Amino acid sequence: MQKEQVQEVKRPKVKLFIILAFILIVISTFLLVFFNVGGSQTFITKKLSSIPFLKGVVSPSVREDKDAIIGKLNEEIQRKEAIISENEQKIKEQEAQIESLKKEIEELKSENLLLKQQFESRQNSLKDIATYYQNMDPQRAAEILGNLSDQEIINVLITMNKDSASKILEALKPEKAAKITNILLKEATMVP
Repeated sequence: MQKEQVQEVKRPKVKLFIILAFILIVISTFLLVFFNVGGSQTFITKKLSSIPFLKGVVSPSVREDKDAIIGKLNEEIQRKEAIISENEQKIKEQEAQIESLKKEIEELKSENLLLKQQFESRQNSLKDIATYYQNMDPQRAAEILGNLSDQEIINVLITMNKDSASKILEALKPEKAAKITNILLKEATMVP
């Protein structure tokens, strides 16, 4: 009798244990499928949708794995960062080129200003020299100018007034005067 009572007490405990174990298995399976652990939800959905009478009820969701999505997004971010980096490098190179061109422009402006000042200084000196020769006796001026190069003579003559220049040109040796006149004619007919 005692054995029967012990067995009667053990039976409800065993039944309770089996029911709790079953409930625990069902809950853990539900959680595994719900959170798609190991792709379980995707797997079960595919299998259930292949059963003919469940096809309309269960449709396989085209749901990518979260890691795959994150991986694709990271690849896209890296690709765009590479493009941004490349564009930033191009911008830096272009900025350096712009700075270089600005410096070159400034140097050219300075050089141009210096050349302009030198030209004006030379023109003023040439005007002074022409004034000296203009105030001299044309015969004496022609003797001195006759020792200079043809271009130097031309530079002095074109800076003088026409009357003084013609008197000095007349006083030059005929061969020298002809040569100077020939050069002046060529320069006058040249198209700028």
